[in-house]
Amino acid sequence: MMTYIFGDSFAVNRDGWVGMLGRDVRIFSQNGVGEYKIYKQVIENLRFDQAIICHTSPWRVHTRMHPVHKNNLIRENNDFLLNDVEYHSKINKDMKLVNEYLKNYYDPEYQQGVYDLIVDKLLEITNTIHITFHEPEDTKQIAHNFNDIYKQHPGDVNHMSEDGNILTAEKIKKII
Repeated sequence: MMTYIFGDSFAVNRDGWVGMLGRDVRIFSQNGVGEYKIYKQVIENLRFDQAIICHTSPWRVHTRMHPVHKNNLIRENNDFLLNDVEYHSKINKDMKLVNEYLKNYYDPEYQQGVYDLIVDKLLEITNTIHITFHEPEDTKQIAHNFNDIYKQHPGDVNHMSEDGNILTAEKIKKII
């Protein structure tokens, strides 16, 4: 049975937990994408027997085109992450405009609300397992949160060390 993997950069690298599941996997995950783009990954590929959806942070703000990453093949679909916007605004004039917009008009209640609606819609899809590595207080609807593993085992593959990826794979195997 093929397991489809959808989500953000925590689920993009086959050399990490994704490849340690002992299953055939097809990866749709992308670096830096927000929940809307994850939703699109799933909806455009609904013909699966089983899927793991790796949800992102609610603090990724959707954009059609990221001024910094638009020509980067592994990040071309990036959305804005609040702390990244501030960093890039120091060296990129377009990001300075984005940063000013977010400082003056960003509504965290709206952002969390839209995120929750999209997650709720994804939770309705059958044969799916839902995971996240983001802050538990921000991602309450998602039953399987591996934020503690990520924080205790940071690294370069899916943001974790080899031990972090092994621990994640073992926990997911128990869920499957």
